[in-house]
Amino acid sequence: MDVREKIIIEAAKLYFMHGVKKVKMDTIAGKLKISKRTIYENFRNKDILIRETIDLNQREQMKINTQILDNSENIIEAVLKLLKSGSEILSQINPNYFADLRRLYPVIWKEKIQEGKAQTFNLIMSLLKKGKKQGVYKEDINEEIISLILIEQLFMISDPGIFPPAKYKISEVYENIIISMTRGVATKHGIELLENYRQSK
Repeated sequence: MDVREKIIIEAAKLYFMHGVKKVKMDTIAGKLKISKRTIYENFRNKDILIRETIDLNQREQMKINTQILDNSENIIEAVLKLLKSGSEILSQINPNYFADLRRLYPVIWKEKIQEGKAQTFNLIMSLLKKGKKQGVYKEDINEEIISLILIEQLFMISDPGIFPPAKYKISEVYENIIISMTRGVATKHGIELLENYRQSK
């Protein structure tokens, strides 16, 4: 692992833990026991580093999602595993992380949100189509409409104006959205699988 990659990984951890605003280049340098100059030799400014950390997080999440899909018996099981994975990640993220990006880095926020929505759209569409084939999702649902609705709900959870962190745990909001939507599109067989998996946790 080269220095550049180490910086990205450490910065991503620190941003999640403390938010973007509080983590200075000095903080990252201190954690890695390198000079701040070394960071600036690899990243001209904080904006570039932030983009790289978000790209890293998205790549890691895609790897996890692929592994879950490859190791699940059916789509309902996959959805619950994805839910567990997503909830664990969200529970470790300081709410300031999303607030800082939205307020202090609006260009990056908008850019990466759009990328995230595109990736999420493809994932949801794939889940819905496979679920139909497996008989766990209703035949008459419109995959594209459901995907667009779910995406907007999922990306809404990071908005403190809608879900204030002091009142709502982001992981709990996430779980409620996924479970409610899954029940709504599932067949009787799908709902039975959902409840059985949830009871066996």
